[in-house]
Amino acid sequence: MAAVSTNILQQIEMATVPSQQGLNQNLLSQTSALLRVLQEAAKRETGSPIRAHVRYNRNTSQWYYGGQTLTARRTIANSDGSTDTGSEQFAQAEYGWKDLSVNVMVTESMLVENAGLNINDLLNVDNINGIPERDRNTVFNIFGREVEMAGDDMSDALAQALTNQATSGTGGLIGNDNDHDATSAIHSIFTLLDSGAFGGIDADGLSTFEDTGLLDTYKDTWDSGSSGSTTNKWQARKINVGSSSMDDDVEDNLSKELLGLALHDCAQGGTDSVDYIFVNPRVYVGLEMLLEGQTRRDETMSNIGFTQNMTWNAFGTTIMADPFVPAPDVIGINTKHTYLAIHPALDQQFSGFKTRPDAATIEGQLKIKTQLVCDDRAKNFWIHLGSVPKVGAPGQGSQV
Repeated sequence: MAAVSTNILQQIEMATVPSQQGLNQNLLSQTSALLRVLQEAAKRETGSPIRAHVRYNRNTSQWYYGGQTLTARRTIANSDGSTDTGSEQFAQAEYGWKDLSVNVMVTESMLVENAGLNINDLLNVDNINGIPERDRNTVFNIFGREVEMAGDDMSDALAQALTNQATSGTGGLIGNDNDHDATSAIHSIFTLLDSGAFGGIDADGLSTFEDTGLLDTYKDTWDSGSSGSTTNKWQARKINVGSSSMDDDVEDNLSKELLGLALHDCAQGGTDSVDYIFVNPRVYVGLEMLLEGQTRRDETMSNIGFTQNMTWNAFGTTIMADPFVPAPDVIGINTKHTYLAIHPALDQQFSGFKTRPDAATIEGQLKIKTQLVCDDRAKNFWIHLGSVPKVGAPGQGSQV
């Protein structure tokens, strides 16, 4: 069998771009803890749109005796909710794919100034070994460095999209804007956590829980403007303690009580609970002091470079600092229900180096097709601390 010939740009690509598995490892975020955790929990899926089954209804249970008739029905009546049939156990959330491309570019000037080659000189080389060793290493360094920086740029773009907040209304604070997505980007984590529609289902579209959630009860207790809350099944648990109507002792303040209530609220009495909490480094430092002696290191996260982490012993939940998370926001994520979907056909693929007829450049694209997906919003929480975030006991919190 004849050997498959490769041109010089393909040879440079093989020498400078890691293999697919290695490339995916290289592109895992080193800066955003939230993005890294979601990347580690990512699922490879196909089909369009992405569909997630959401269980919101239950079968009725019935104590019976003898030959009593057994009736099959659901717990939610057909008339309950405009989008609820009442006869199904599952609703179907749908998510559209989003495509991200990062351009890799080597200019002719870079080649001439560093390796003494213009683009035509390079393209006329049949074999990379035909370039003197010193210049060959320089070419490898130029192309390899550009690919490395493109990986950093893709990571930053994903992290920024995930933590994007709307800027309309009163600045994208909790409860004021429901759509925090950047234009054409993947869903922001704040769109998932806020009270708008997500996955094509309204927050109140699947009815409410029988009991008021712990965060809603906390708000009813401390907020003079509260008129009583209900807790939607298709909505994250959230509270805005930055509101001016909150009692002064708890306004803007993150206490152990509030954080514990949020964790219990999402667990709903079971073991399926929040496994990661993400906060701004300013808040993280305050929590380190607040939880001193009550935490241990998460060695898994430390070993991959995220050393600002602590696992709260009482809950087994890892708290991590993330500079992309705004200072007033505390985010709790259950990765069994919230994850990145990545299409295997465009999983951080590199398009290959190629020339352009209208520019003195050699270019390539790093691409990914992905989306943020959730099948149970109520397993996640969002605490907004307001413009003057504090950490500590009620009435005694220290500004961070």
